[in-house]
Amino acid sequence: MKATEFWDDIFSKGQEGGYSRVEMPDLNDPVLLTALGHFGSIANKTVIDLGCGRGATSLFFAYHGANVISVDLSEMAVANLSKYCQDNRISNVSPIRMSAQEISRIGRADFIFGSMILHHIEPFSEFAISLRKVISPEGRGFFWENNARSKLMIWFRQNIVGRLWIPKHGDPDEFPLTPSEVEEFRKYFHVHVEYPELLLFRLISSYVFRGHFAMPFGLLDKYFYNYPSIRKYSYRQTLFLS
Repeated sequence: MKATEFWDDIFSKGQEGGYSRVEMPDLNDPVLLTALGHFGSIANKTVIDLGCGRGATSLFFAYHGANVISVDLSEMAVANLSKYCQDNRISNVSPIRMSAQEISRIGRADFIFGSMILHHIEPFSEFAISLRKVISPEGRGFFWENNARSKLMIWFRQNIVGRLWIPKHGDPDEFPLTPSEVEEFRKYFHVHVEYPELLLFRLISSYVFRGHFAMPFGLLDKYFYNYPSIRKYSYRQTLFLS
């Protein structure tokens, strides 16, 4: 199954599906508030929600007064969000079906947000160039992403995940964001990377033990978060572009 088919199938469930249901997000969501803090005032500004999915983030930025361009490759995701905005008379969200590589067609934008989208994009070097063309000189980007820095984790992903009882999540083409791809951004932006939590040992609980022993593995993550040399291997990272 191709990636587009995979996501169209998920979003085809519309309001009946937990993952595909369009609804307002938690306005106190820490990731969204961190993005908003990085952007500053977004009232009457143009924000691209890249890989908008079910559109919760688009609705968050629209609530704060932005003119949001919601981009997704899934035709079903775009249709779901379009209908929700029409039914709820939301006029400052514009959903469009488009690949990430095509965003230069949008023209200039003040800000761009993405959650778990960068690791779907190839070739990444071309996307970095397109992104520089889109974001205005004083604009900013914010991406909440996964992280491929741990070689052991990547070996496990390539050799164990999807076999025996180990589940595989996501579409067939995605691969965690690599440090070299982050460096591509540094050619065109100032990039600051933060690791708001250590998500490492809990992956063992999630994948190997099906959620069991979450507490002791969580304690290990909490303890080793205090060590920057280990923290950088977290499977979660935040990229601030300016």
